[in-house]
Amino acid sequence: GDEVSMNCGAPSNSDTEWKFDNVLIFNVKGKTGAKLKGPSHIVLKASTNGENLKVSRLETRDSGNYICSYSGSVKQHNVYVVSVFAKPGPVLVQSSDAELHCDITGNSNTQVQWLRPPNGQKHNEKSQVIKLKSVTSKDAGQWTCQVKDALTLSVTLTVVADLQTTAVNVSEGDDTKLPCSLPQSVSQRVVGGKWKADHLSDVSFPTLNNTENKGLHWNGKDLSKVNFTTEQLSTKFDVTLKNVQHRDAGKFVCTVEFEGKVSRSVEMTLTGFNKGKTPSVKEIMTKNVYGIELWVWIAVGVSSVVLIGLIVVTVLVRQRNKRMKVRDRKEESKQERKCSQVSIRVQLFTDIKTYRKKLHVYFFMCSNLKEYYFMKNFNLILTSKVCLCVLIYSKKVQFCHCGGSLRYKS
Repeated sequence: GDEVSMNCGAPSNSDTEWKFDNVLIFNVKGKTGAKLKGPSHIVLKASTNGENLKVSRLETRDSGNYICSYSGSVKQHNVYVVSVFAKPGPVLVQSSDAELHCDITGNSNTQVQWLRPPNGQKHNEKSQVIKLKSVTSKDAGQWTCQVKDALTLSVTLTVVADLQTTAVNVSEGDDTKLPCSLPQSVSQRVVGGKWKADHLSDVSFPTLNNTENKGLHWNGKDLSKVNFTTEQLSTKFDVTLKNVQHRDAGKFVCTVEFEGKVSRSVEMTLTGFNKGKTPSVKEIMTKNVYGIELWVWIAVGVSSVVLIGLIVVTVLVRQRNKRMKVRDRKEESKQERKCSQVSIRVQLFTDIKTYRKKLHVYFFMCSNLKEYYFMKNFNLILTSKVCLCVLIYSKKVQFCHCGGSLRYKS
């Protein structure tokens, strides 16, 4: 990036010729000052009056041998372009490794002297590349490469400390702060950043912006779940999560972006919910579930259970009655077939004058029930397939007889 000037030493009005690595740059006529440009890439950023050659905006490819010829004489200049840089970049993350390069194009064996921050102390390494292990804030600052006491080039390192945060315990329904901060102010400019939570896809978070008018600040609209300061920021990038619920528990990531495409992220966990106050029955019952109060859902649920129960009972009763009707029809059919083979002779003898007690006689014949009332004595002749049952109310005696003859006398 610097400019170099080289002298030819030719007498005035002498024809001169400048070459770079044997490729023509300029041919200058001494008497007229006319210039003939050559094919070398140097001609695009060089100027000459014949006596001197100036090359600006030096690059590593401009290192090499420059020759000035005049009146049979030759003068040479060896140009070495030195560049100093850091890998992976001038902004480093704390505890990471880095390399400092002091490249001398065309002369890689030249030893250099490194001067380190904060006060330019000499570094032990004299090679063109030095390695820094696990950098800390002590490594931040200006590193200078010194070449033969005449040339010094520097690179400034910025060491970015890790973002800091902590796990958070909250009570359901409370607002809680999500902490994110740098341990100290850094020289490297913060250009952006953000919060995010992958498990809360419906929650919007603000973004960090750095503008000339407002400086570093949060930017966001319609953030019903998140609160943030509107003041200018420095090292603290906290936001507040409102009305925390159990579904909000999880991992939150804070990212800060620095100039030079370097970013740092830190992950914090929202967990360990404390037990809040016990809600009242009214609070529980009036809590909205999908836009409808809980008591309405409970009433609908109970009504549904009762209705289903009634339907089930009705179906079971109808099925039972149906089974009983089928069974009765089968039994009647069976009895009808049986009764067709039965013959009965009944002889009843009644003496009205000597009446004492009323007898209640049940005579079962097939599926029909017939009742007969007698006075005092009776005599029955039965077949083998017919039964007679007698109930005497006064004596609470009940007996049955099947087939043959039955005689009773009180």
